[in-house]
Amino acid sequence: MKTIEVTDEMHEFLMSLSKEINTQDHRSTAMPYFFQIQTQEKVPAAEGCGEEAWIYDGSMIAEEELIEAVSEHKGISIEDAKLLSEYDRDMALEDAGYRKVNYEMKEVYQNAFLTSKACDEHIQANKYHYKEPVNYLSHSFRNPEMEMLLKFICELTGGEVHK
Repeated sequence: MKTIEVTDEMHEFLMSLSKEINTQDHRSTAMPYFFQIQTQEKVPAAEGCGEEAWIYDGSMIAEEELIEAVSEHKGISIEDAKLLSEYDRDMALEDAGYRKVNYEMKEVYQNAFLTSKACDEHIQANKYHYKEPVNYLSHSFRNPEMEMLLKFICELTGGEVHK
């Protein structure tokens, strides 16, 4: 058998990681598992599906801004723009270079963490980068590499892989 040398820093890290994995809430999920960041993102949908939105220069436009755009394009007051039929407003927006699109909300999963704590810390330190991030537990179904890794880490401090 080969001996592996581990620095004090690595030993401290592995022992701390083992304790965290053995004591964290596994949310009734059998090992192996890992934590990810889940966000909701808008993705294109087929016409007639999902929600409708208007875009201009690649950006979605808020409802209040659309009325202002109609008002400016037609040279009328905002109050008069609000009184126009939906068809007339849509025509004015299309004439002004706006485009109607459909979208749906879809869950997107990013990154991977061995502990919930590490996932939460990452979200807190980088929340400006994500839109409504959530700590999400993913199961590593039939992943022997993750299972062996977690078995090793759990057993460092007397724990075991839970099923």
